[in-house]
Amino acid sequence: MELKALNYDTWVFAERFVNTWLPAGLVGGLLLFTGGLLAYFHKGRARPWGIGAAILGLLTVGVSFIFLYQPSTQAYMKDFGHVTPRARVEDPTFFGYQATSGALTGIYAMVRNDDDMRQLPMYSRHAVTQKVRYAGDANGSYYFYVGDIYSPINYIGPVEKRNVAAPYLRGYRYTLKDDQYKTIGFINPVNATTMALVIPNSLKHRPPTNDVLQNAKRLAKLDTGWTTEEK
Repeated sequence: MELKALNYDTWVFAERFVNTWLPAGLVGGLLLFTGGLLAYFHKGRARPWGIGAAILGLLTVGVSFIFLYQPSTQAYMKDFGHVTPRARVEDPTFFGYQATSGALTGIYAMVRNDDDMRQLPMYSRHAVTQKVRYAGDANGSYYFYVGDIYSPINYIGPVEKRNVAAPYLRGYRYTLKDDQYKTIGFINPVNATTMALVIPNSLKHRPPTNDVLQNAKRLAKLDTGWTTEEK
């Protein structure tokens, strides 16, 4: 069965259930059930209350599992598996939300991660391009300059040959469909996702100069506005 995409309100409800109400219900239900059984098998006036507590505990656990397997909860758990620090800078916890490590979000800002990003229902995906200045190619690497960055780029990712006038980077930019998601830690990724370097069919091979080879850096090492080209 195909799961329906969640909106903001349904996401927040499912997230709070999975991270707070479900563990509380399971732990509380098991404690009631265990305590009820102990009271039932203990001689004394607590015995009638024990069977009631045990039944209530079983009902609590049962209701928790019923909600766990609801379509909205299952859709949340499926989508949450694709959430990374590139998309979200706060993690859900039992008591609310906790900020993700700045070092981790900085690393993920440069990760391509398109396979996960395209699965998240709260994002729209827009094609983007940026022209580059070809500086040669050798041994499977293409060298070029992008924007106003002084250092040349050493690119080893996917390359597409097309009938175009000049080389350019091709990729996607992801933006939130609903800004309410920002209140629970989702962001608009700063860098565009790098999918390929597009080069003209007519581009003539030329080796990079020694200066280019000695100073070239990878996309992920410079603030180019693009992610790494590697998956």
